[in-house]
Amino acid sequence: MTMDHNGLLMALRKAVSELVAREDRVAVAYSGGLDSSVIAALASEKANVTCYTCAVEGSFDSRNAGQFADDERRQFTLLELGSEDLRSFTRKASGLLGTTDPTRIAYTIPVLCVLHRSAERVVLTGSGADELFCGYAKYAGMRDPTRAMAADLDRMLSESHSLSFEATKLGKIIGFPYAAPTVIATANETPLGEKIDPTGRKIILREVAKLLGLQSHKRPKKAAQYSSGVMKEMERLAKGEGLSLSQWTERTAE
Repeated sequence: MTMDHNGLLMALRKAVSELVAREDRVAVAYSGGLDSSVIAALASEKANVTCYTCAVEGSFDSRNAGQFADDERRQFTLLELGSEDLRSFTRKASGLLGTTDPTRIAYTIPVLCVLHRSAERVVLTGSGADELFCGYAKYAGMRDPTRAMAADLDRMLSESHSLSFEATKLGKIIGFPYAAPTVIATANETPLGEKIDPTGRKIILREVAKLLGLQSHKRPKKAAQYSSGVMKEMERLAKGEGLSLSQWTERTAE
């Protein structure tokens, strides 16, 4: 199989460069996984990068993201989420997204936390990679996941607009390099077999990570709501109040 991973790398590099613009310092919402590590590597070509991980104490991300950043020689800051922080960000995420869906809220909280707490004016995220390059496990069970990927991308783009609105209120800019038109076009031109096959998912993006010398090319996908510990902590808080997770989210979001 001949992949145009160089073409994808060029499109991503251009998208990141345009978002960084003339900034001396930028933040990256970072887990150490494939998507965010690629963005951090490309941003570091243009500016000083600080990788921020927002996670609950004891979670996978809180234990491992710092080491991943050290391995990549990135500056790193861990932002720990306590119970009251989680309640506050649940309300913010619910208001921004217009939903009380626990999964969507839990997925958004780590990025929202970085947006609020990072020192830099520009924050970059790895959002959109899963939707473009078959990152979600559910796609592996579909004969042709193209339609589901397009629907998921539309939702991601809608959520990115909401986060951009929040960033503007904070006097910041949040950037989504994977959602850049040139990157989306490149992804749409990439055959499905170069994104997913029986050996794995996001295949072409893993080749880009290899080109950049990143060990994240071989790290398994870990959904942000779980690796950050946010979903588990939401469930713990709900149980402590005698509520289901959905009930807790609805009550907290009020």
